Amino acid sequence: MRLISLPRTAPTKPNLSIVAASALILACAIASVALPLATYTLTLAAFGLAHVLTELRYVDARFNQRTGRDLRFGIAQLLLIIVTLRTLLVIGFLSSSAWVIMELTCVVTLIALVVPVLASKSRRLAGFGISAIVAITAGSITAPALTFAILSVAHNITPVGFIAERLLGEKRRNAMIACAIVFAAIPLLIVSGFPHKALASVSLVAPEASLLNAGTLSDHLGQFVPPQLHSEPIGLHAFSAAVFLQCMHYVAVIGILPRFDNTATWGKPRAFLPWPNPKLFHILIFILGALLFAGFAQSFRDARSIYGILASIHAWLELPILLLALGIPDRE
Repeated sequence: MRLISLPRTAPTKPNLSIVAASALILACAIASVALPLATYTLTLAAFGLAHVLTELRYVDARFNQRTGRDLRFGIAQLLLIIVTLRTLLVIGFLSSSAWVIMELTCVVTLIALVVPVLASKSRRLAGFGISAIVAITAGSITAPALTFAILSVAHNITPVGFIAERLLGEKRRNAMIACAIVFAAIPLLIVSGFPHKALASVSLVAPEASLLNAGTLSDHLGQFVPPQLHSEPIGLHAFSAAVFLQCMHYVAVIGILPRFDNTATWGKPRAFLPWPNPKLFHILIFILGALLFAGFAQSFRDARSIYGILASIHAWLELPILLLALGIPDRE
């Protein structure tokens, strides 16, 4: 009796990029829960400036041609005001309470600049922009510190919008599923406190540990957590979740957004600023990043203040730009 031989199927090999990405995400999640202060300070010092410059260049090249001259001028003016406010805060000419309200006012105005563009496309988009204005304005009046903390955390989710804007079809659906896990499910799990309890049960939690002389954990909770929650257990869990989101923000900006680039996006015709070529750009990022890291190691507080001035530009620029991307797709 002759047996029929079936074709042998080769074993499926794991996708190494997916395995590496999963390992990185898991490592960041564990580090954010076990060593929240160390993870926050070290990643900020090492990757903060690199991600700011990378994101600014991407936004400039990707969205410059979709903004009119008047809109660019209005956005630039407001960003200059924000930088001025941050500078006055750093040198002590402005109180933190006054600064928060004034900066949130600038944020509301930034969003208001793009509402007419959204209204020219659809009422739904205009309504979305107006809703954002109303929400931030109400928060600025009733709870400015909480509103600022929420926006600081939400800023770390902005790469999701850039990824969604760039992809189409099945690639977008798959990317959004992955983003939902990374930027929503895992942070919510961290906030629940279960990962902290699990790591604490095997003595792997050291909230105050840090590789840099950056002060205590309480000195940094205010970056993401409102004062009312600083003494509550959920305050620590919320901070850990925000630190994880910050890590994922860096990964997305430095590791994913540049993959969308091609040679044309570095050219002057598309961008507003004359960015250097990719090789020189990355060399400059490395040199400037190393200098700022040395500054963080010398005086974390002073370096954080200077970095905050630079970071405010890209953080608030993203809000009108993402809204603008809804109104003026690149495919038009």
